[in-house]
Amino acid sequence: MRVYGERNDYAAGWRAHPFDFLQWPTVLECEAPEGTPAEVVQAVTAVLEALWHGGFKALAACDFEDELPARGGADRYPRPAPAPDGSGGSSSTWWKNLVLPGKRKGRNL
Repeated sequence: MRVYGERNDYAAGWRAHPFDFLQWPTVLECEAPEGTPAEVVQAVTAVLEALWHGGFKALAACDFEDELPARGGADRYPRPAPAPDGSGGSSSTWWKNLVLPGKRKGRNL
């Protein structure tokens, strides 16, 4: 597996909930040019667990999150709850700014 790291071009830099992964400053792209689906899951699991054990926040965005530990990190970083006044608070960007597949310039997702 190849792992590429780069600055998150979609992060707006405003204060957001710490689990709002769309605002995290770094994106890692994992590419598995070969291997069985089980081998890819095993490789991504190894990357996630190494990051978590190193104290980094990491969340997988792929078609097989449910096959990864902690559902790819979703269980570790739950979606922020809306503000009590109903305004949405810092979680208002959570779903509005989702990056649609193919939106990243020049990147294979």
